[in-house]
Amino acid sequence: MTASSSPAPVPSGGIRVRRRDQILTTAAELFATKGYTKTSMRDVATASGILAGSLYHHFDSKEAIAVELVENYHADLVDAVRAFVSGDTDQLTALRLFTREVTEVSFRHQAALQIRMFDAPTTASSSLKTVIHADPSSLDQRWRTLISAAVADGAIGPDVDPRLLRHVLYRVTTQAGLVTWARQSNAEARDVADCISAIIFDGLASAPPRLDDESVVVAVVNETAQQWAADARERLAGRRGAVLAAARDQFALRGFESTTMRDIAEAAGLTASNLYRYFESKDSMIVEILGDFSDRLLVAYKEVLGAGTTVTETLDALMWLLHRASRQYAPEIEILQGYRRLTALGVTERYEQGAEARLGMLSQLIAAGVAAGELNQVADAQLVGTCVREIAWSPMRDLAAVSPLRARDFYRHTVLSGAAARR
Repeated sequence: MTASSSPAPVPSGGIRVRRRDQILTTAAELFATKGYTKTSMRDVATASGILAGSLYHHFDSKEAIAVELVENYHADLVDAVRAFVSGDTDQLTALRLFTREVTEVSFRHQAALQIRMFDAPTTASSSLKTVIHADPSSLDQRWRTLISAAVADGAIGPDVDPRLLRHVLYRVTTQAGLVTWARQSNAEARDVADCISAIIFDGLASAPPRLDDESVVVAVVNETAQQWAADARERLAGRRGAVLAAARDQFALRGFESTTMRDIAEAAGLTASNLYRYFESKDSMIVEILGDFSDRLLVAYKEVLGAGTTVTETLDALMWLLHRASRQYAPEIEILQGYRRLTALGVTERYEQGAEARLGMLSQLIAAGVAAGELNQVADAQLVGTCVREIAWSPMRDLAAVSPLRARDFYRHTVLSGAAARR
């Protein structure tokens, strides 16, 4: 047989495995920055430095890549649970260390988190949906075991609700990879995890806070929430407002990129052609949805900051405000879980201006509290502010059965006073 007719050498198993891992890494970066829906197999092949046809020797489809990315994320979580050994540490230290472990896993798998959050509900087959909804039960069980041990040991204060504590820690740590922490002090996973732990277990208040549920600042929050609800009802009464509400709900359910104008028209009970009478594009809808939310929240921040008398009282009121916002604006907050992609698409400028202003206000409040001795210094003020925001409005929206007042008590006994028992 001549040299020209010799078969091409077959890559060894080790080379194929390395190439597969490289493709997965490249695809994950594309999915995290460009979005799963907008990324094609050709994009993955080009970024991986191979021909599109060659890519199919490794993966049958883009969805096969997504399945493996999510499975790898789950496997990493399971490995973290199995490998975690608290050793001779006390119960609270064990909880802090486990918070680090889960947060670091979340940071390593941003693409999988994004696929789980948005792309699966509408673009995935039943196989991908099955993988996505199969959260490792061992993770929740490990949180349950660690918290139960801390409660039994008296390390967690008697006023802290263990169920809510487990839920908040689970959600904040597993979704940490989706939050734009890098814009605040270039925080790494460990910085974020330690800040979360310090806030929840040690508390921010330097002394037991004295809070009045009938104070002026609390009344401001309650009146604001009532006005939000009234305004929402008024907007729904008009056709344009109803269309915008339908778009908001579809974006929260499907993800902005996966939602089509036809989806919105069907949800609003309109034909696609009639929809364009109200909005020229879905981009114009998302800009208005997020912009209105941001504007309203910014106004409320200013009113709360103007009504509070002490830093602790004002911080308590802002957490109460964020929680009320998480109830009233749950779809908007769900949409914002894909903030990085939305920013890349150029539809968040109006929202971002308000978000930066609010973070600045919260950070200044925290810095002022530290300077005055009212608050403990646990990390950079911007990082603390971002952690407080995520703790206050991200997890509780999944607990419809938990009353707002019960949630407020939880935040007071953790974020302000610290969940750790005083000995």
